[in-house]
Amino acid sequence: MTVGNHSDSIRSALTILVVLILGGCSNNTVQITYDTSAVASQPAVVANSIRILSVSDARKHGPHWLGAIRGGLGNPMKTLNTIVPVRDVVENAFTAALKTRGLLTSTGGDFGMQVVISQFDCNQYARREAHVRLHVSLVEFASGQQIYAKDIRVDSVTGNLVTFDRGMFAAVEDLRKIANEALQEAVDQALDDPQLYEILMTST
Repeated sequence: MTVGNHSDSIRSALTILVVLILGGCSNNTVQITYDTSAVASQPAVVANSIRILSVSDARKHGPHWLGAIRGGLGNPMKTLNTIVPVRDVVENAFTAALKTRGLLTSTGGDFGMQVVISQFDCNQYARREAHVRLHVSLVEFASGQQIYAKDIRVDSVTGNLVTFDRGMFAAVEDLRKIANEALQEAVDQALDDPQLYEILMTST
């Protein structure tokens, strides 16, 4: 092989590599929803007693940002953004979960729920990870007092450290799925807390 042909081969290989890298960088809009069919049973409490007062996003990210599939240097290859702001994603999840449990009211009600999102994100280097941190509190309208508060924490990790399913080859849907499951677990953890139901039952 001549020097010229060798240089051309290297140049072609580098061009292909650059195209692959650039082709792997993308912004992806994903949907996160609460699966009401996964709720196993309906607790015996007074129906339509909780109204959602507020859900606030205290994360240090943009309102739609959810996470990223990253390259070897930590650079985002594929970013995930929610269709609606993350605070709306979480509020919709709590609304669906409360309604399924027979606890939701849009007006009136006995209690007001407040949710603060300190973390909700997902990332993939080799393994896929999703993290949720929520602070959930309940105010009793009759007394005006906060009668319940709980910090919710969910950390989900899947996949292997040694895998070819990374970087540009990783699937956005796989990362979206673990984020969705983490939020589902966090909402269920918040609403299925025995202490919460003890308060609801005592106040009926």
